[in-house]
Amino acid sequence: MRILIGALTAALLAGCATSPTPSSEAKQAPASQLLAYQAKPSGAYGTLQVIRDSGQTGSLCSMAVFIDGKQAAKLEPGQKASFYLPPDSVSVGAAYTGSGICSMGAARVEREAIVKDGAVKKYRVFTGGDGQIDILPTTL
Repeated sequence: MRILIGALTAALLAGCATSPTPSSEAKQAPASQLLAYQAKPSGAYGTLQVIRDSGQTGSLCSMAVFIDGKQAAKLEPGQKASFYLPPDSVSVGAAYTGSGICSMGAARVEREAIVKDGAVKKYRVFTGGDGQIDILPTTL
C-alpha cells in the first residue's frame, strides 16, 4: 500500500517541468502568506526575492520558502515574495507544504544566497520534470 501511495504521489508531483515566471509577471503573494522578514532593517539591507514558477506540476501544493531554516512565506504557482535582510550570507530553501499528498513531497532544498546592501537578489523555485524541487538564482 505504501508503494502505491508513493507512486501516486510521485505521479501527481512529477510530469512536465514548471515554466519560469519573470518577476515583472509574477503576482505578489498576499500578506497572509508572508510570514517573516517583511520589515526593512534599520541600516544596511538588501532584498531577496523568491519567485515560484508557473505550471501544473505541484500546483495543488503550496511551496514554503525558508530563510536560514525559518519559514518566511508560502507561495502558489506564479507568485513572488520579497524579504528584507541585512547584508550577509543566508540559506534560502523551499519545500512543499500542507497536508495529505503535499506532506509527502520532496525534502526541503536549500541554497546559499549572498545578500548585498542596496541590491535585489532573485531566486526561482521550480519543479523539474523528475518531480524534484529546486531553488536557484535567476535574472528573470
